[in-house]
Amino acid sequence: MLAFCVAALAQSPGEPGDPYAPRFVENHAWGPGERLVFSVEYGIIKAGTATLSVTGPEDYEGLMAYRITAEARSNPAFSAFFRVRDLNESLLDAVQFHTLLFHKSLEEGDYTHSESVIFDQEAGYAYYPDETDSTKMCSEILPHALDVLSCFYYARTMDFQIGDVFYIESHVDNENYPLRVTVDRRERIRVPAGEFECLLLRPEVVGEGIFDQQGELYVWVTDDEAHMPVLLRSAIVIGEITCLLEDYTPGTPLDIENPFAD
Repeated sequence: MLAFCVAALAQSPGEPGDPYAPRFVENHAWGPGERLVFSVEYGIIKAGTATLSVTGPEDYEGLMAYRITAEARSNPAFSAFFRVRDLNESLLDAVQFHTLLFHKSLEEGDYTHSESVIFDQEAGYAYYPDETDSTKMCSEILPHALDVLSCFYYARTMDFQIGDVFYIESHVDNENYPLRVTVDRRERIRVPAGEFECLLLRPEVVGEGIFDQQGELYVWVTDDEAHMPVLLRSAIVIGEITCLLEDYTPGTPLDIENPFAD
C-alpha cells in the first residue's frame, strides 16, 4: 500500500505544506465515556435522534487512540418519506490528535454511500482502499490532518475567547480544506438537557465547501473547559436542521504525559 501511494503521488505533486513533526495536544475537555444525545429537528418537526460518543483508549498499530462515533437516525414518522441511517467513526491519535482511520456509512433517502480512509500521517498521505478510480486512491495530506468529525473534538481542546479566529487542517473526500472557526459571542442557551452559558462558534470552509451548505453553520458550546456542544443549527438543501442536546454523560479525560518532552 505504501509503495503504491508513494509512486502515485510522485507523479502528481500535491499542495505544499510544512514537514511533519510530532506534536503533543493536551486534552482536559472530554474523554472516554462521554455520550451526547441530540434531538434532530427539521423546522418544527422532530426528525430523529443523533448521538456523539467517545470510547477507548484502544491500540492501533502501537498507537493509543480514541474512537469517536457519530450516529443519526430518523424516527419512524420522518422515515416514511426520508429515511436516514448515518454512521461516522474516527480513530483519533490520543497523543498527537490527528486522524488514523475514518469510516462513514450514509443512508439518506435514496442515497447510500460507504467510505473508509486510512491516514498515514508520517508519510503524508490518505489512502482510500475502496476507491475504484486509481487516481483517487491516494491523496496528499498536510501534517496532522483531521477528518471532519475529529476537527470538532480537536477544537474542543483549545482555549478560545470571544473574537478569536483559529484554523484546523481537514481532509475530506480526497481534498484538503482549511477550516476557519470564529468565536462569535456568548449566549445563554436553553435546550431539553438544561440551560447553559455558551460560546457561539461559526465554522467556515476556506475555499470550496465540504458539502452543499445553503447557509452558515452555528455551533453553541459550553463556556467552560469541556466546550460541550449544546445546540447546532445549519441550513441544508431541504431546509434548516437543528440539533438540541437532550441528554449527556460526561467522559473522563485521559491522563497522558507528553512523550516528546525533553
